[in-house]
Amino acid sequence: MAASDYKDTREPDKVFSEMKIVAQDPSVTVDGRPLMATVRVPIDRLDRGPRGHRLRVIDYDSSSSTFAEPADIDCPDERFPGWGYRDPFSRRKLSEADLLRDDPGRRIRCQNVYAIAARTLAEFEIALGRRLPWGFGTHELYLVPHAFAEANAYYSRDDKALFFGYIDSADGRVYTSLSHDIVAHETAHAILDGLRPDFMKPGLPDQRGFHEAFADIVALLSVFSIKEVVEELIGTADKNGRIPTSLVSKEAFESNPLFKLASQLGNLFSDERGNGLRRSVVLEPGSAWRKDPAFELPHRRGEVLVAAVMRALLDIWLERLTPLARGRDIDRERAAEEGAKAAKHLLTMSIRAIDYTPPAEFEFEDFIAALLRSDREVAPHDTYGYRDILATSFAEFGIRPPAYDTLDLAIDKPIYPGVNFEALRSMTDEMYRFVWANARLLKVDTDNYLNVNDVRPSIRIGPDGLLVSEAVATYSQVMEATAGEVQALSDAQGRRIALPRGMDLDTPISIRGGGTLIFDQFGNLKYHCSKPLFDWRRQKKRLDHLYTCGEKDQYGRYGFSSGDSAGQAFAGLHVPATRAGENW
Repeated sequence: MAASDYKDTREPDKVFSEMKIVAQDPSVTVDGRPLMATVRVPIDRLDRGPRGHRLRVIDYDSSSSTFAEPADIDCPDERFPGWGYRDPFSRRKLSEADLLRDDPGRRIRCQNVYAIAARTLAEFEIALGRRLPWGFGTHELYLVPHAFAEANAYYSRDDKALFFGYIDSADGRVYTSLSHDIVAHETAHAILDGLRPDFMKPGLPDQRGFHEAFADIVALLSVFSIKEVVEELIGTADKNGRIPTSLVSKEAFESNPLFKLASQLGNLFSDERGNGLRRSVVLEPGSAWRKDPAFELPHRRGEVLVAAVMRALLDIWLERLTPLARGRDIDRERAAEEGAKAAKHLLTMSIRAIDYTPPAEFEFEDFIAALLRSDREVAPHDTYGYRDILATSFAEFGIRPPAYDTLDLAIDKPIYPGVNFEALRSMTDEMYRFVWANARLLKVDTDNYLNVNDVRPSIRIGPDGLLVSEAVATYSQVMEATAGEVQALSDAQGRRIALPRGMDLDTPISIRGGGTLIFDQFGNLKYHCSKPLFDWRRQKKRLDHLYTCGEKDQYGRYGFSSGDSAGQAFAGLHVPATRAGENW
């Protein structure tokens, strides 16, 4: 192209494209048609597939060994291909048959997984104030919408991909790639794996449960934050745009599709249609789950955390609706707007909390502590009382913030000998220098291996419009020894660890520790979430859990890996109920 012919026709102020998606899944309908929604997706140069710089749709079916050509994208801009995306489905009313047939259904399914995954990634990057890496070291995450003939979907770090299955039922074919819940859930797994890669290593029972819980929370709140979807699902308005207040009661909400996960797939496995795969909001409060063997399974354990968050959302929403009620009815649009606002706020809080969690040895108590502390940094005044409601909801399930060894920085001041503040915000070597200099203050054992995993700057916007600038660093420690050597070391420290009954003293085991450090804009340490390597109470609890569940690698070692084959760590969490005792 000659320079004289060059004309940049891209819209310089455009930061989002709009794409039509299935709002929840095809079983959720309005006037007999699947409920659809138009969502904003960060603008990117798109190739066929669709394919952007972070996400690439690969249309391959392993069950039939067939590969479909990448889906065409509607891009009328010939001079700059990919920058002029116009959604071909934006003005079309789609039926369930449209979604299932090969044309245009295949293209719709490809766009659905791309748009929801891109929207989910954008939510994380906006909340955390930075670009996020994948956990596998390359730039693109593959999205496979027709991966296999099975009612399953999972993320694989080794394959750098999200796989979505399909299954034939009496009512027709069910595609997991058409479920907003499932696509957002799997994308959240991939993002969390990049933020906290050690969460999938053998640990406490809460750790794997949290991966499932957090993915469910992201999925449910992502759907809930779309106002138009909430409006359609809370009931039909009269000619004045109002609905009965009975439709916005606690009882009505608990049976609403908004609080269910994957309604269509749930209908295949549940004895009662309409229950969804999981409906955590109806889980009764209490702490009996801690002693119930059923809650050792990741999904069941994760439901406790989901229940605490969704019950909090329900309380927040009902409280915000009270001033809007007028007699026996309420304005539907305003009611939906309040629900979507609350969900969006809780989603942002939940994502921001990840930066304040430990890098390993995670427990549910760490999440509520991170939720409260990270939100307090951005919104000190908590005008609507979100933190109090969340703390109360978690406490009802016996989950309370732990008493971390929080530094009193007015007395216990860290030192910065030779530390460069600019390098401290971005370089792991400089962060290691800081940790080494302050090892005693941070209660870090330096006789054992210590690695600074990452240092990432973060910029967040508070409700007052002011920027909160932070640097987030994580470090980890690992010790490998025999069970007998670990017991002898605990004896020497005066905290004898009782090994699980039947464990041989020569059994190789690995114990872990680590911490998260949060620095302010000036490079001053303001928070340390520590999981000490030699916390023998926690190490005994972890070892007992791994031994009881038989979570060992192929060499019979505990704490090294789960023993799953390459790429199957998340697939194992999502196998059908007939094989694992729990649904996807």
